[in-house]
Amino acid sequence: MHRRLAGLAILGVGVLAAAGIGSTPAQAAPPLSAAVQAAAVPQANTVAQRLGSQNAGVYLDRNGHAVVTVTSAAAARTVRAAGLRSRVVHYSAASLTSTKNRLDRLAGVPDTAWGIDTAHNQVVVTISDAAPKAGAARVLAAAQRYGSEVRVEHTTGHFSTYVRGGDAIQNSQARCSDGFNVRRNGQLMVLTAGHCTNLGGTWSPMGGQVVASNSPGGDEGLITNPSGNGPSQINTGQTISRIGQPTQGEQVTKSGSTTGVTGGTIEAVEQTVNFDVGVIYHLFATDVYSDHGDSGGPGYDGSTGLGTLTGGDTQTTFFYPAWREFNDYGLTLP
Repeated sequence: MHRRLAGLAILGVGVLAAAGIGSTPAQAAPPLSAAVQAAAVPQANTVAQRLGSQNAGVYLDRNGHAVVTVTSAAAARTVRAAGLRSRVVHYSAASLTSTKNRLDRLAGVPDTAWGIDTAHNQVVVTISDAAPKAGAARVLAAAQRYGSEVRVEHTTGHFSTYVRGGDAIQNSQARCSDGFNVRRNGQLMVLTAGHCTNLGGTWSPMGGQVVASNSPGGDEGLITNPSGNGPSQINTGQTISRIGQPTQGEQVTKSGSTTGVTGGTIEAVEQTVNFDVGVIYHLFATDVYSDHGDSGGPGYDGSTGLGTLTGGDTQTTFFYPAWREFNDYGLTLP
């Protein structure tokens, strides 16, 4: 992550209800359109996967060009032959993933986090000054064993979880957000954050009941929508027509009941964050502005749904990937 993570929190939210980093060298050309980016990423991922052990991951540079990182000059030539940009780095995607997974054995140390920074070819470990001293020392010692493959960053404040009473979708205890309107086995439902649905109860305005909830570990929850009103659309009017995998460097917009519509960039993927209530895996980090009252809200890139908002602070916001939620619960768009 390229911004300091300060006082992270799982945020209470609200949004939809209608129907529906790494720095890289600046380019002289203007940024590519969202449509061009959306087409480039699948092609880049396909080429990268064919490289096997020489694949180091894919990210979008600040102008939206897909960059395939590789560990050899030969692999770089293969990428360029496919009409894509390449960059030779030291660590493969398999190595970074393995290192991140080994760090996951330390999961449970509050106020620490780690994940993959493809653009900088590193795993980034973030340690807050609020972390227990012994636990922070263990995480730091583990990170230092990997040398330049792991970068350590420091921040302040607790990584805490909470929701707040208010409007949007709410029960008797809290207010959150409709992230995406979805269907499961033909039934219309609301997809939101699992730390919200853990509270159970009846959720208004649709009068829905919680049918699935997963948090911590993941952060996904389903609420029935007996009102029958729920097209695949954000409350800004933006239609969501597909679900995609988030890519570092990709532009992302979020809608939340507290801070409204804000935008930014995906800074890192596959993040493990140790909140006070437990560990949440597979998050992607963004520099999108959010605040208390924004949990469960949708993160999207144009018509592509990317994730539901888990938490953060005014500088860094984490989302749980929508593609995982759709796979876990067998969901489709209305």
